[in-house]
Amino acid sequence: MEFLVYLFYIWLLCIISILTVFAHDILALWREPVLSYPVMIVESDDWGAGPLSQAPALTRLVKILNSHIDRRGRHPVMTIAIILAIPDGLKIESSGEYHRIILDHRDFEPIIQALNDGVRDGVFSPQLHGLEHYWPPTLMKSDNSDVQAWLRQGQPQSTEALPSHVQSRWINAVSLPSSPLATADIATAMQEETAVYSRVTGQPALVAVPPTFVWDDEVERCWAKHGVEFVVTPGRRYGCRGNQGEPACTGDVLRNGDSGCGVTYLVRNDYFEPEKGHDANYALAAMTKKVKQGRPCLLETHRSNFIGEDSDNAYAELDSLMQQAQGCFPDLRYMDTLELGRAIRDGSCDLIEREWQRRISPWVARLEQLSHFDKLARLIGLKPVLNLIVFLLSLLLQPRLAGTLLR
Repeated sequence: MEFLVYLFYIWLLCIISILTVFAHDILALWREPVLSYPVMIVESDDWGAGPLSQAPALTRLVKILNSHIDRRGRHPVMTIAIILAIPDGLKIESSGEYHRIILDHRDFEPIIQALNDGVRDGVFSPQLHGLEHYWPPTLMKSDNSDVQAWLRQGQPQSTEALPSHVQSRWINAVSLPSSPLATADIATAMQEETAVYSRVTGQPALVAVPPTFVWDDEVERCWAKHGVEFVVTPGRRYGCRGNQGEPACTGDVLRNGDSGCGVTYLVRNDYFEPEKGHDANYALAAMTKKVKQGRPCLLETHRSNFIGEDSDNAYAELDSLMQQAQGCFPDLRYMDTLELGRAIRDGSCDLIEREWQRRISPWVARLEQLSHFDKLARLIGLKPVLNLIVFLLSLLLQPRLAGTLLR
């Protein structure tokens, strides 16, 4: 018997040690808001100034999104991260200096009309992506002949054709590793792009999506100064591009509701990219996992899915995703990222779970993300204890907690 008592104390000591080592992350996962209802938002980037084929693509998206509705009578929302300008290739060729064409140019009227139709129907929610999807001096000084040829095209260009590292807007990537931009240059550029965004969209920029997710504190401060409330992230911030052009200078893990320099972070946590194999079934599996964790499902996608050669498949997959999601999650709520962000930040609506008993199951599910903790918890038998707590709560609380045991 005494031996068993010693074993029990050793087991408790192991548990306390593990909890102490991972205390910061464990507490952060607990503090992260828990949603009372499933939420899915498709977040789409790179729309705006560019190929005119975007207009019929946007119109087709509006039709699909309008064909679905949740129990509250809301349609699915696709956020549209807008690029406001592209190079004026003919002027650059003739002058040797950078010139741009803004989205409110008459050539882009069909795109603006399609965007406005979606906003009017409540299925598009504009977000600020950038004045350009690059830092203009980076392109003008590039020694890459393909980049120089791209700058001088006579037709609207797709930034997707550029090398990845020069698509980052808020760094100087003329040479690698990249270097920070001057504070004054960031301030001037931010003032200009937020003003253009308001002029083109008729509304202030409240949500920003950093191109390629590379930005720094100074960019955040400038966003906040000009009214941006939320920054959409991939769960981390990258501050530079490395020697090979890869996103680098990685910061801390970011979670929904975390605060930055005057802004609040939201996290895109999976993908809907049919052109890369992230189809409806893939996104639905991601949705299932996020619901279990009490998180919104923010699915990243890009316009290239919907204007490429295989775009018909992307539209079919989007339609299938909406249909399947509503079937699997009858309480699914559609909303835009701004509405979600304010609910998470303010905790002032029925979307945010306040009862600690109902927060435990999602919190335990989130612990799976801590791979080292998860392995150790399984090894010493902590995981079965946590599962037992979830199971007992599922018997005492509402049926929707049932079935959320960890794998």
